[in-house]
Amino acid sequence: MTTAEVDFGGVFRHLPIPVLLVTPELVIADANAAYLEVTGRSRQELVGRDAFEAFPDNPWDPGSTGVRDMRDSMRRVLASGKPETMAFQRYDVEVPGRPGLFSQRYWCPVNAPVFGADGRVVLIAQCVEEITEKVRRIVEGLSADEPE
Repeated sequence: MTTAEVDFGGVFRHLPIPVLLVTPELVIADANAAYLEVTGRSRQELVGRDAFEAFPDNPWDPGSTGVRDMRDSMRRVLASGKPETMAFQRYDVEVPGRPGLFSQRYWCPVNAPVFGADGRVVLIAQCVEEITEKVRRIVEGLSADEPE
């Protein structure tokens, strides 16, 4: 099989890992099916929007740092041209169809540059693993072992 026979768009759309593509201006260029599923959004809701307007901080959590941390990471990727693996992040997501209601979520994000033919960064590929249930199990396991 040659690369000419591979549908790379199809590969992106069907990867089992959630991937968001963001422009250097931090506007959403695309999202694969796994990303849309884990966030509960449609492609039409996301493409063309500022990434942090589409996924704002939870206004009910004054200690929220998700937007700041993610924006800073993406800016470092743009400046360095190197991927960045972030520490796990609490980044709550607005519940689809319920404006103003946020679901507590935890993620392991990696932001990686995508280079154009001229060698400049043309996109950031954000690959995420949603780890909310893993975090909950750890917290519940720790609290179950604590003495009363």
